[in-house]
Amino acid sequence: MGGVTAQIGPEIGIMGAGAIGLYVGGMLAEAGARVVFAARGRTLESVSRGLSLTRYDGFNAVLKPDRYKVGGVERLGTCDVVLFCTKSGDTETAAIELARVLKDGATVISLQNGVGNVEMLKRLLSPHRVVAGTVPFNVVRLSPNAVHCSMEGPVLIGPSKASSGLAALASGSRLTLRVHDNLDAMQWGKLLLNLNNGLNVISGLPLRLQFQDPGYRKVLAMAMDELLAALDAAGIRVIGATRTNPRLIPKALRLPTWLFRIVARQQLKMDETARSSSWDDLKAGREPETRFLNGAVSSLAEAHGCTAPVNDLICRLVGEAFAANTSQEMPGSELLELARKAETER
Repeated sequence: MGGVTAQIGPEIGIMGAGAIGLYVGGMLAEAGARVVFAARGRTLESVSRGLSLTRYDGFNAVLKPDRYKVGGVERLGTCDVVLFCTKSGDTETAAIELARVLKDGATVISLQNGVGNVEMLKRLLSPHRVVAGTVPFNVVRLSPNAVHCSMEGPVLIGPSKASSGLAALASGSRLTLRVHDNLDAMQWGKLLLNLNNGLNVISGLPLRLQFQDPGYRKVLAMAMDELLAALDAAGIRVIGATRTNPRLIPKALRLPTWLFRIVARQQLKMDETARSSSWDDLKAGREPETRFLNGAVSSLAEAHGCTAPVNDLICRLVGEAFAANTSQEMPGSELLELARKAETER
């Protein structure tokens, strides 16, 4: 695998050369797949010189630029499958650009955070096939052309002919990729986990340290409870994006720290570098995705006669952090007090 240089199978395009796009595309290219990255600016310049991939398990690979192609969006015009990995706020603009170059019969697979992206892509990319997908693990951007996967987990994609071909291609790589029959329900399960993204910004801590703080765990549990209540009110089914039943996660988060570590040991295999994508956005000066995460909970709750004061609070605090270009580094006990106050005032 590390020594494979012959490129095989369908051509895979990566729309959105951020942490996820570079990691998934890079791992496929490392296994010999034909991969094309659409990039611009500093990323285009850097990835044109090579790509570094590392993982929590000690895997380390440096790909020379002859192992893949990189260029503007127009380079994706020859691709059979495009993995759509942009930030949710960029979906519309990126989809319009992609629509101009997609070849007939190409399939687009969304690997984005949040909910609603697939529906937008279906509208903007019709008649092309659009498939839902999710990445329930953490990837850190170390530099414009270096990414580090800090925890284990599979890439999950919905069923389609292209999905089966991609899964077969990935089977010859170190990337775990599985086809799942109900990605709509699983996307809500992924959103449940992504509610922590904003909390990671507010804490300013690596994820492993943040999860040792009982205050932050309890606030996350409160935010998750609001999502689960809104889903129940809307009659929407949710499937866990990890091995744990999503309705048990808030209960586990409220356990004493010593017991939580035991219960969550298998689900929280991560190294000390793990941070949320929202933290990366803060450091890079990008727009936050919070309105597509915690904000989506607030919108769903309002539409179905529920309230989501804790998710509203997280949205506000994340907005303040991005406006100030720095984390509040708020103690968990202080945030928990604010969350409880927000609940009593709803």
